[in-house]
Amino acid sequence: MSEMTVIADASPLIALARIRHLHLLQALFGEVMLTDVVAQEVLSGGDFADAEPVRAAIGIGWLKVTPYNTSATTPTTLTAYLEGLDPGETSSIFWAAELQQAGKSPLLIMDEAKGRAVARSLALEVMGSAGVIAIAKRSGLIPRARPLLESLRASGYYLSQTVIDAALKIAKE
Repeated sequence: MSEMTVIADASPLIALARIRHLHLLQALFGEVMLTDVVAQEVLSGGDFADAEPVRAAIGIGWLKVTPYNTSATTPTTLTAYLEGLDPGETSSIFWAAELQQAGKSPLLIMDEAKGRAVARSLALEVMGSAGVIAIAKRSGLIPRARPLLESLRASGYYLSQTVIDAALKIAKE
């Protein structure tokens, strides 16, 4: 079995930091990778006031920033897929696709619907913030998933009822 590499996009980092549960990523996956493009989006992203937990996790070392230049290496076949995505999503998806082509098993942590659709069309495994919360509940890391999902919604983070219902089903709540 190949080693799993977990790559996070900006939105799940922001969402989990916002509800003070960024640590769930470390507890579930140990090391989580992000591109320098994603790190820049999170750490200097204008109105994101809760960047400090992400900065601290990078400092501790379980969130690992890797320089990644998609513009220089993106094959033409992938360019059409990635059109319309922000630079962080693009770099994360491309890196995961590159790892998959090299025989590794990447897991992409991403929330945006278009990015997730592109990742799935490339046969990449994708999990969102709600999925992280559900798996954390199933793993015994948190007592209940529903309060965290409700906290995300209350903080202004969009989660559809379909996503919440699916997460609660996974969490067995």
